[in-house]
Amino acid sequence: MAKAGDWDVILPQVVSNVMKYDGHYVAAPVNVHRVNWMWANPEVFRKSSASIPTTWDQFIVEAKKIKAAGFTPLAHGGQAWQDATLFEAIALSKGSKFYNSAFIGLSDKTLRSQDMIDVFDTFKQMREFVDPGFSGRDWNIATSMVINGDAAMQIMGDWAKGEFTAAGKKAGVDYVCYPAPGTSGSFTFNIDSLAMFKVDGKEKQAAQKTLLV
Repeated sequence: MAKAGDWDVILPQVVSNVMKYDGHYVAAPVNVHRVNWMWANPEVFRKSSASIPTTWDQFIVEAKKIKAAGFTPLAHGGQAWQDATLFEAIALSKGSKFYNSAFIGLSDKTLRSQDMIDVFDTFKQMREFVDPGFSGRDWNIATSMVINGDAAMQIMGDWAKGEFTAAGKKAGVDYVCYPAPGTSGSFTFNIDSLAMFKVDGKEKQAAQKTLLV
């Protein structure tokens, strides 16, 4: 099916490589998401006399203003994958070379570097800017905090846009979206995909083909 559909031609190589094992497709990609986005409520910023941050140092400065104004600076859900999303966004601000060396190359030197210590320190400081009820919160509930004006910002992938759209909010007016602080020009991404295992029986194989079509 992949050969008949020219997947090698249609798909970006970075996507097709992830979908293959030993040179053969084992999964069908559904979409590609950019993860390192920051969603913000401009009205909360106006009421707090704060500015949209472009670095994590500035994030901390502006978040303190927002908190002092009575808003939650960072809408967040304390689930492992959401914590990882925030942590990776902070790490990416150190540059793609650092990010790749740490998380793909698993360089011991990079993992023990001052830059990595700085990443952990910044990540720790984020605890000051979430609300007491963050633990276990689903991501879309955190997004609703930004939508409703209870919180100023959320670090979340591009799927968050669906929540704003469903709430009837207008981009650039009711909400704004920027790369996570310090990550402009860099992308972390994930790919939703349907894995295809080798199965016996014509009916099962036919079902797989139907799904792919």
